[in-house]
Amino acid sequence: MSANQFCRRRDYPPPPEYVFAGTEEDLTPDSVVCAGGSVIISPSGAVLAGPNYDGEALISADLGMSCLLLLLPFSYNVQKSITFFDG
Repeated sequence: MSANQFCRRRDYPPPPEYVFAGTEEDLTPDSVVCAGGSVIISPSGAVLAGPNYDGEALISADLGMSCLLLLLPFSYNVQKSITFFDG
């Protein structure tokens, strides 16, 4: 899963409290400053939902047991990145 934010200029504090660096254009309150693009991809690489660039949205997908079984050998460990289980 890749969860990305969608936001417009109006979602941020007004200038000069918050200034977008590197923008050559004047941003209106409705200007999109982060276009989103959230997506759900199966362990086999198939795109199950998204990406969404149309605005705020909730995407979901039914992973099913087959997807979950593919993930059983892996566990995310903050200290060691990915750990492989033997049994």
